[in-house]
Amino acid sequence: MTMKMRVNLYSESLLPAELRLSFRRMVTGIVAMLLLFSFGSIFTYMLILDLETDNRELTSQKSSLEAKKRELESKIAQRSPDAKLVAKVDLLAQQIELKRMLLGELSQREALTSKGYSPLMKDLARVANSSIWLNRFQVEGDNFIFEGYTAAPHNVPLWVDRLKMTETLKGQAFASMTMNRGEDKPLSFTLASTGEEESQ
Repeated sequence: MTMKMRVNLYSESLLPAELRLSFRRMVTGIVAMLLLFSFGSIFTYMLILDLETDNRELTSQKSSLEAKKRELESKIAQRSPDAKLVAKVDLLAQQIELKRMLLGELSQREALTSKGYSPLMKDLARVANSSIWLNRFQVEGDNFIFEGYTAAPHNVPLWVDRLKMTETLKGQAFASMTMNRGEDKPLSFTLASTGEEESQ
């Protein structure tokens, strides 16, 4: 009688290592970034429309106050000064000045919104590639925060170098950069600027 022996040479260690950053995840990240840019553009457009509406309302109110002020000044000029009329004129003058200040602030916000985010988003799309994709970004004045994922640690400094060559971030200094690899997740990074430009 012949005895048969079976030897199992199969071992999980012989299998190729599973890549944490798959092609599907990379494509998903790129699509998510494009969607983020699209939603950001829509949000910016709606914000500009709201600012323009507020601007028109304030301009109309300011014009109405100026007309009332001129009318009262005309009445004062036609007769002896009336304390109540003078007080009304002073109040209208203060209200007009307040409207003028509000209009100036609104115009500044509108300029920052329309000229700030749109070029920045275009520059971010211009330097985007398959090794870096953004999850979130925040802009407050000259301060920038970028959060995203990368295929390898060395890709982030290369991406930062490309960022510094864009029109909106030219000469921008970045003060801190942190990286973290979560369980079953690609390498994440956070990049923050100082809000000050590098000396030329």
